[in-house]
Amino acid sequence: MLFKKKNIEILNIANSIYNLIVKQSRTKEFYKNLAVPDTIDGRFELIILHFFFIDRVLNKNTKKGELIYQELLDIMYKDFDMSLREMGVGDLSVGKKIYHMTEAFSGRLVAYRLFNNKKDKKTIKNTIRKNIYVTVNKVDNSYLDIIAEYIIDSFDYINKNKIENVSENSAIFLNLNRYIINK
Repeated sequence: MLFKKKNIEILNIANSIYNLIVKQSRTKEFYKNLAVPDTIDGRFELIILHFFFIDRVLNKNTKKGELIYQELLDIMYKDFDMSLREMGVGDLSVGKKIYHMTEAFSGRLVAYRLFNNKKDKKTIKNTIRKNIYVTVNKVDNSYLDIIAEYIIDSFDYINKNKIENVSENSAIFLNLNRYIINK
């Protein structure tokens, strides 16, 4: 047999996780209330941030965790490819753009992993400013505080979830509104 049949359970879990990442990344409050640029770059940055939460809790030392992670990456890059094509990027340029996105993705994960187990708000805020708000000249410090709190609380919240058992109806991310209401 030349091609391995994909494990439907793994595929379903990875699809569910990715759909939840995208759904959370498209939460309008990020753009409307926290001035994250509502651009392809802004959306890309929020996808990476929410992927990071999964990256830090998914046990890649188990066969199931490793398969889910690999499938999740495949789904994400196929989505990036499709999105670029829908925006009219030519076939010859897609590969180059995906390469740059891969580099950016890897760099962001490295930066986010620096505060992986820390609750160092200053480091988190600096990383947010350099990545999520890179195209914004002046960022309101209260926005950085809110997103930093959201990230810190997300560490604890997502640790309580069994990522390997996620479905489309799972609530694996925090409700951003509770941070905005308190600002």
